Order: sequence, then C-alpha cells, then structure tokens
Amino acid sequence: MGILNPAALPLFALLGILILVYLRERWRKRVEVSSLMFWNEIREDSVRVRRFMPSLLFLLQALLLSLLLSGLLHPYRPHTVTEVQGNRHILVFDVSASMQVREGTTQRFSLARDQAVQVVRSLGPLDEVMLISVAARPRVVSGFTTDHRVFLHLLESLRPEDSPTNLDLGIELALAQRDRAGQRASVHVFTDVPQTQLSLPQDQLAHLAYHQVGRNDDNIALAALNLYQNPFQHYSQARAYILVRNYAARTKRGSLTVHLNERQIFRRAFSLPARESASFSIGNFSEAGQLVARISPDDGLSVDNQALAWVAQGHERRLVLVSASPSLHSELQRVSRSIPNLSLTAVSPDDFSTLSLEPQDIVLFHQFVPGTAVAANSLYVFPPPDNPLFPVVAEAKDLSILDWRESHEILHNLQYVDALPLKKARVLALPAWAQVLISSRTADGEVPLALTGEKDGHRVVCLAFDLGRGNLTDSDNLSLLLLFLNAVRWLLPPDPSVPALTTPGETFFVPTSVALETLELTLPGGETRSLDAAAVDIPHVGAYRLQNGDYRTMWYANLFDELESDIGRSAQDEPAPEATPVVLDTTQAPHEVSRTVPVEFGQLLYYAAAGLLFLEWLYALWRYTRARAE
Repeated sequence: MGILNPAALPLFALLGILILVYLRERWRKRVEVSSLMFWNEIREDSVRVRRFMPSLLFLLQALLLSLLLSGLLHPYRPHTVTEVQGNRHILVFDVSASMQVREGTTQRFSLARDQAVQVVRSLGPLDEVMLISVAARPRVVSGFTTDHRVFLHLLESLRPEDSPTNLDLGIELALAQRDRAGQRASVHVFTDVPQTQLSLPQDQLAHLAYHQVGRNDDNIALAALNLYQNPFQHYSQARAYILVRNYAARTKRGSLTVHLNERQIFRRAFSLPARESASFSIGNFSEAGQLVARISPDDGLSVDNQALAWVAQGHERRLVLVSASPSLHSELQRVSRSIPNLSLTAVSPDDFSTLSLEPQDIVLFHQFVPGTAVAANSLYVFPPPDNPLFPVVAEAKDLSILDWRESHEILHNLQYVDALPLKKARVLALPAWAQVLISSRTADGEVPLALTGEKDGHRVVCLAFDLGRGNLTDSDNLSLLLLFLNAVRWLLPPDPSVPALTTPGETFFVPTSVALETLELTLPGGETRSLDAAAVDIPHVGAYRLQNGDYRTMWYANLFDELESDIGRSAQDEPAPEATPVVLDTTQAPHEVSRTVPVEFGQLLYYAAAGLLFLEWLYALWRYTRARAE
C-alpha cells in the first residue's frame, strides 16, 4: 500500500474544521432573561455542556470527507505483472559524408542499410528495436518498438549527410540505452569506420556487433581553402590558398578550377602521387564576390570536391576617439593613416553623444566612461576612478604581467605580452559579464589588466593601464601596438554582406530580436522554405541564406575533414563488399519478465463517498420526518 500524491495530506486539516463546526453549537451564549428563578432550581451539568458528543450525522460527514480526501492521495496497492518479452536490439547507423562513397554501382550507405534490413527481418515478432543515426551528433530516430514494418520505413527514410561523424558518441548513447533497459540489449553498428579507429575502451567494444562496409579509396579532396583578407584590406589585396590532397593509393590526375562570381579566373592541371598533396595560390582579384573552387574529374566522394569562400569589398570603418588628450589623438592619427579603410573621428567627452554613432563604428574611450549604455563595440582605456562600468578598487604602479589567455584572438601573434609598458594601472573589480585577458598580482590578489566580454549585445575591451604619450608609435613598444590593433580588429562589427564560414553538422541560432514568422531559408540547392524554429541545422555543403525585410545573413558550409575524405581502409580492417552480415540467433524463446506496478483504487473511494452521501441524505430525511411527527 502507498500513496502517489502526498501533497494532499495537509487537506486532512479539514476534519478539524468539521469538529469546530460541531463544537460551535455547544459554546455558551449570553442571553438576557427577565428572571433566574427557573435556572436556580436546576443544577447545571457543566461536563455535559462542554463535552463533545459526536452524533451519527457527524460521523457520516467525517467519514465522507475522509473518503474524498483519501481519493486525492491517489492510494495504490502493488501488483506483480508478468510479461512475455523478446530480445532488444539497438541499431547505430552512420550517416556521415563518407557513407556517400560509391562502391561500384551503389553507395556504402545502401550497402550498410541492406545489412541493417537483414538484421531486422531476422528478428522474432516480440523483439524490440531502436534506431540511432550518427553524423556530427547522434539522434534517436526511433525508440524501442516491436513494429518492425514501421521501423524498416524509418530506416529507408534515412539519408547520408555531408558532415563529419562522431561515432564514439553515438555508440556511447546506444550503450547507455542498453544499460538503462530492463534487460541487456544487443548493439549493432553500421559504418565504414574501422573498429580499430574507435577510441572506446575494450570492455565496451566487446558488446558491439560491428558491421563495416567499404573498400574504395579513390578520392581527391579539397583539403583547405583559406582566404586571407583582413577587415581593412581591399579585395585586390586578398589572397586565396588552396590545398588539394590525394587520398588514393595510386597516382591521380585532375584539374583545379576557380570561379569568381561564376567567371573562371584560374585553372590548373595537376598530377599527385599516392597520399601526396599540392597547394595553389590565387590573388589580384578584380572584384568582390563568391569564390568557388572545384576539382575534377569526379571520384569516389564528391562532397569534398568543391569549396566556397567570399572576397570582401572592404568597407570603410570609423574609429571614434572620446578623449581629452591631444597627444593620443595625434598618435592615433598616425596609426590610422597606415591602415586602409579606417578613419578616425575625435570627440571630447563633453561633446560625446550615442546618437552620433553608426552601426559599423568602434568607440575608444580614454579615461572616460559614459553614464548611458553605448550601442557599439567599445574599447575602454584607463577608466577613471568613478565610473559606472568598471569599479576601480585602487591605483597601482610598475606592475608585471604574470598570466594571459594565449588562445584569445586579441593576443594572436603577440609573443612578448610581458613587454607591455605598465607604468600606471588601476585595479579593477571584475564585472560579472567580463573575463580576464591579461592579469598581474598584488599583495591583495590577482589584478586584471585587460578585460574582454559582451554587454548588451556588443563586444567590450577594457585596458586598465594608460597608453601614455608616445607608447603606440614608439619602436620599443611594438607589443602594445599589436595589442591595440588586434583589439580594434576583434571589435570590428561583422560585415552583414560577408557570409560566415561553417562546417556541415553545425547549428545556426537566429538572434532573439529577429521575428521567425517572416524569415525564409534558402538551401544550397535553391529550395526556399519558411523557418519554424530558432535553430537552423546545416547538414550539407553549400551556401545558405536566411533573410526577411530587415535581416539578412549567409553562411558557407565546406567539408574539410581528413577522416571523412580519407575513404580508404587498411587490408586488415576492410571487409569484402559481398561479406555476409552477422545473422542473429533468433531461436531463443521469448522470456518472461516480472515487474511490480502500482494499481490505484482511489476511484473506489469516490464511489464509496457517493454511496455514503446518499445514506447521509436518507438519515437526515428520517430525522426531519421524525422531528415533525413529534
């Protein structure tokens, strides 16, 4: 016996309220009478007056209320159920890019799916199956089911993607489902990845039925397409570097063709020995636009034969300096003149207004922090003691840099961070939204010297030390100049006309400020569809466009993955295409499984309460009739 809703126990306090209702009838009342003569002759029975004498009607009402409240508790009794179950099987199916490799007249994907179909058809009618597909991340396509016909339909609906595979994660998910099940389930893996390439421990590999397909190694891939163009450079200054790699075990010949806005600008034939690579450089672009690199002829895997990039136009950016220091203004003027497409506008702190900022501006605040939020990416240098954004704890002099985040973009190519001039610095309290970029230490603990973060949707950098006079243009302070230029580059707002680069299998999240109802997504094949979710999956290579009247963004998905492009398999790992798949032993009889389930009987209590309510009505009617007769 037990209850499923203990939250209803406090409701039993209503029984106390029912008792108070009956006691209220016996409480003494003050009544004015003309004489006490009759009361003086009668002896008062105080015990009888004050003692609670429950009547039959009270008992019926208390029992009725108890039955109703007990029903709210959802009482149950345990019941043992014995079921006949078959075996359980989990199918892990690889749907990554390499499963598209042609093996003769068919794909590896089709070979693996045929093997999976044979496994499902060899199962008994009571056997349950689960399907997990794996590409960049695993996905449960079907939970455990005994409807093998529906399961085969789901298996037939799978399609390979252009993304890398995370097969280890998919197998771990299957093993977790296997252990969570009431009985141990068999895990079948259908892939072209050799089992020796898995990074799982041997005790987990021992539980797998591994079905590997594929032996073709005929593949030349675009291993990389890197376009070097910083945000300040004109398109004619950009340069593209292309890497072509031969993954076959023999010499391969082909040609590389590059188009800019559908106009051919480069073509080169090549001959690559087995497992070798070649690089190509392209520059002096005549216009901005889409850059498409292709290699031909077609081979075993076609999704890595093309890559996209974008040659940017190069828009002018404005650096707004808010400072009362003429020396800093003159230094930044000399720096800005050496950077194309970067203009400098100086404003005094008293004349600064956020209304004058443009979307592509960067603001540098020197010893000044405005009292209102700034709708632009901002660089704060040596903020004053009393400011609303970076609380200043103390002043410090001649600090030494002890630690820095080498992986951050602002510190790229900055080998001598500890050479920064730190004659004067302010000890800042770290805001909750910021992270430490460069730090030192005093007797009171760690001192942040440079902070980065994002506030109100805009990037923010804060330098706790002053640039000082002549620091940026002094040949002895190249580290400070590189730090400043890297910070400005990191703060540059993204150009909405330049597509972002990504990898198939990633997910793009739409900003919360954009209305999903009006967005349209254009896929690489040209198909356009409405967007119904804030997350956009990118399963294939090519160009994606997301836009409405006010918002527009693009991204290019390229497959640069050696594990997917290296489609060949070593002799000890590769099975013959005609290899007979593992057929399960289905002669094992179904087994009985006993489990305890709760059986609720709260509904019976409600029926009893209804019958009791009827008896109470009959009793009350009898008392009323009797009273009238007397």
